[in-house]
Amino acid sequence: MAMKHANIFHHPTLRRMFTPAMACILLFLTVDTYGAMLYKNYVVRYDRGWDILCDPYQVQQGDWVLKIFRQKGELAHNDFREFLGIFERLNPHVKDIDRIRPGQVVDIPLKKLAHGTLPGQSSGVVTIPVVLINSPKEMIEKHTRTYTVQQGDTVSTLIANRFGGRYGNTTYSQGLKLFKAANPHIKDLDRIYAGQKIYMPDPSIREQSWYSALFDEAGDLVEQVTDAEKTESAEPQPQPQGAAAPAPEMATAPSETTSTGPAAEAASAIGGRLLDKGTYFFPMKQGKDFELDLSRYPMIDLQNGSKVILTAQDRVMNVDLPLVQSYWDNVKAVKVSENASSQEILEAIFSAFSEEASTNYLAFDDGPVNIRVSAKWIRTELSADGRIPRHSCITPIMSASERTNDTIVRYLDRNDILLKEILPGTPEATRRPINSAATTEIDSIDGTSQKSLIESFAALMGFNYSTNTSISFPYAGIQVQALSNLLSFGNGREILIDFGDLYGDAVNAIRGTGLEILQINVDAGPVEIIHRLMETAGMAYTASPVFYGANRSAEYNTAISVNGILIPADTGENRLITEKQIPESIEPFFRDQGIQLVRVKETD
Repeated sequence: MAMKHANIFHHPTLRRMFTPAMACILLFLTVDTYGAMLYKNYVVRYDRGWDILCDPYQVQQGDWVLKIFRQKGELAHNDFREFLGIFERLNPHVKDIDRIRPGQVVDIPLKKLAHGTLPGQSSGVVTIPVVLINSPKEMIEKHTRTYTVQQGDTVSTLIANRFGGRYGNTTYSQGLKLFKAANPHIKDLDRIYAGQKIYMPDPSIREQSWYSALFDEAGDLVEQVTDAEKTESAEPQPQPQGAAAPAPEMATAPSETTSTGPAAEAASAIGGRLLDKGTYFFPMKQGKDFELDLSRYPMIDLQNGSKVILTAQDRVMNVDLPLVQSYWDNVKAVKVSENASSQEILEAIFSAFSEEASTNYLAFDDGPVNIRVSAKWIRTELSADGRIPRHSCITPIMSASERTNDTIVRYLDRNDILLKEILPGTPEATRRPINSAATTEIDSIDGTSQKSLIESFAALMGFNYSTNTSISFPYAGIQVQALSNLLSFGNGREILIDFGDLYGDAVNAIRGTGLEILQINVDAGPVEIIHRLMETAGMAYTASPVFYGANRSAEYNTAISVNGILIPADTGENRLITEKQIPESIEPFFRDQGIQLVRVKETD
């Protein structure tokens, strides 16, 4: 993949994104006239609704997990528990983080990104420039120790014994270059003598977050290193807490399938894994283990430890189904036909777990929106730490066009709701960074006062609003002159806006002339006022509109109800006006619907 160097010095969002905790990628926007540029590539991965900025890293000989994780970005610094969870999900090939192997390539999560935070984010690779401004000499000197040469010492043996590595490998070569930098007075490395004072590089330098930046791609010392990369955190780094592994309940020798058939689709939909090869051994209270031939009776292993055995018969390994299920509390055996679809398998599984509390919808509020997720099946499990429930909402669909909008999928994932839409014969959709080429611009209306609101709303809509307009109407046999506010909608319709200046029979007299008048109550809020304006004018609008996340029936869909006013437009974009800000992470969804968001700002 070709890498492009993006110019991001003047990107305001980027300036907000980087924090002191991100020592390894902090970008200085003040450029030294004599500075050079260093570019570093990072990858963007997806995890539970977020784009995750990651540092690809190949494990080296002598690495250990804490050394790799130390000073690796704000995720590890702010919430190490969350960092470990993301790391494990992004690197499923690492089965035990305490047993990493040299040569393994891992993606180290650094920071959560909102869509469009970085240029090129949707491509999955971002290139970040860093300004080079300082010499590494001082940094090396801080990590050296004075040593008095002994009889028989050589530079090569001192490097190997005191810095690490074997002659010719990377660690040794780097140590030799550091030695040369720390001892510029030694012109010939083969000529050192007993009693001579020299400076040996301390092995601790290899553990510094900026260490790799000392060397270029050829392995030579660079002339300058960024302030960002040499910054060391004064705060202690969080460390993973060790825990004894629980004793397994069941001994097993199966292998996980790579099948894409209906059983595998059903297993994936409920967050399990299908085991269909080998033999699974269930311990019995008495006697020898119960042996399950997985090639004849595939089993779905769920994340909470429950097992579901699939069978086309009334027996499993010549044992009746009720008896099989009586042996173990966390094992279910379900009968499905040999040619059952993934939907039929799921029907059978959820029927087997019918005694568990279940629902087919979830709902929550977020600012001015109410989210209601309806699904064919909903399965709820606690997170790994037992604190936060995660909901899998599973619905069969008929075509790819019925998939839920990707922005809504990501938004729900961030709120611990995972949509699983099953299209038979196709793999689950892969979530990628959202294309951020188009940004969501939000208009605003001045809501600091009722008068400012109407004036600002009229300007936004292209209506003509005139304050202190002279009006004349008959009252008690005489013609009365008064001042009011005239709003013209451009369709031949005009109304007067009264803020409490007119009252009594005067209002009826004005209406008697054929001119409509809208009286604004002092307690009326912005959305209510706009609602009444559109109603009085006889113009089309929708109060508290509802949008659906997928192009399918409402029965099993995600409904997004907005506390606001939707005003259609004959040309251009429809406008959605709200008092509260729409959650930023779902703004792109409304942009995709051809809707311009408008927010009422009640404070300057």
